[in-house]
Amino acid sequence: MKKIVRFHITVLVVILLTSTMFITGCGCLQQACQPYGPRLTGDGTGGAIVVYEDVKGGNRHDFYVQKISPEGNILWVEKGVLIGSGYKECDSYHELHIVGDGSGGAIIVWSAYPSKPDWKQPPGQRQIPYLTHITRVGSEGSILWQKEVSGVDHMVGDNAGAAIIATDDSYNERTLLVTKLDSDGSFPWGEDGVSFYVDGYQANSLQLVSDSDGGAIITWQERTGKPDNRVTGIYTQRIDAEGILPWGQDSVLLYASSEDVSAEELQLTGDGSGGAIATWMQIPQGKVEDGSPKASLFDICAQRVDASGNTLWEENGIRLRITENGGRSPTNRTITGDGAGGAIVVWEDLRKGLTSVYAQRIDDQSDVKWQPGGEEVCYIDRSSSFWPYMAVSDGAGNAIVSFGTRVQKIDTAGNTVWSANGVQFATNGANSIAYDGCGGIVVAWGESRRSYVQRLNNEGEPLWGSKGVSLNP
Repeated sequence: MKKIVRFHITVLVVILLTSTMFITGCGCLQQACQPYGPRLTGDGTGGAIVVYEDVKGGNRHDFYVQKISPEGNILWVEKGVLIGSGYKECDSYHELHIVGDGSGGAIIVWSAYPSKPDWKQPPGQRQIPYLTHITRVGSEGSILWQKEVSGVDHMVGDNAGAAIIATDDSYNERTLLVTKLDSDGSFPWGEDGVSFYVDGYQANSLQLVSDSDGGAIITWQERTGKPDNRVTGIYTQRIDAEGILPWGQDSVLLYASSEDVSAEELQLTGDGSGGAIATWMQIPQGKVEDGSPKASLFDICAQRVDASGNTLWEENGIRLRITENGGRSPTNRTITGDGAGGAIVVWEDLRKGLTSVYAQRIDDQSDVKWQPGGEEVCYIDRSSSFWPYMAVSDGAGNAIVSFGTRVQKIDTAGNTVWSANGVQFATNGANSIAYDGCGGIVVAWGESRRSYVQRLNNEGEPLWGSKGVSLNP
């Protein structure tokens, strides 16, 4: 099973990295784990709802949900609402998800081992069930329901109290499962959800967005498998509000790889009218030398699909032609809608020798709107890490981007709105950001086993003190 395999790999890595602990006779290997998250969603009024982990002695991970007012006040009990606890391995950031329920509450997915593994046993004998829970917490902090689901790779909400979850089948990674839970916790598509077969699916490529009508659009990469494990194509499918596949059983092809190029780093955003826009890194195959014709094939590509399953832009997507216009080795993209059927794409590249951050806008007709090679968002003349990258729309066509410990707003003309090189909000990079409903964002991050949340207004000014709000005092 996928979860157990992931667990075994993680345990092996931790053992290798902490072998000195065994030399000294230490029996506390599991204490190397750190908290995951935090993750948050806006409450629509300037506040936030946050899910985070609190790590206790003996590596016990408790999951809490907390609500913060627009003014930065804790609204629920001191540490928040306890939704569950358990033991986890150390690589499951993607297992923690939260979406707003449209009524001032939230729906949360989290995963954990329900009991402590026997670390003295060899990996093959440590197997215990890995459970994934989904919980709805109401606007006043009450747990409305809690269910167990087969797994989660991605989740979206419909702002009407429902959530849609996508994952692969634990027993067959070539079967994708999409499950919906209504506001009362029922399964309108059945507990097993909607399943469909894919050829060569890669688990960590799965992306999901709402179709704005009670359903979702799902996108994934397919690979050849070992030994080369090369991407053969990018596909998409829609599940409507009734759990039907309106595009038929055959998925829509967005990109087909060739002997010369492949694709990585798939990301997806809604287009605001029931369709979606996908972006990916186009990567040349084989040996690539700087300045060679092959090097110019390094690029970011994008394709738009409408609500009926029609691809709207040119075959295999449009290229931003970054390397042809001064860019070098673009990577680490993020994407958000521009509010008008197009998208704003943000990435990093090395055109100045050190990492810089750039952005480009694609309109609804696939026209690249800003200067060739993209607009510069941030450049710092020293070695610096900008990962992870996240972006949200501010509801007025602008994008708010988080890169590492900084955030920046980019307007519809490609201008950076906040201070030069962005606003630094913390010493650690963001785990999650969300639009605050008022032109700014709320952002969450972790430092030394503690979780924090900060709100920045539409001028980029911090509103919740210089440090933000601590979730586990």
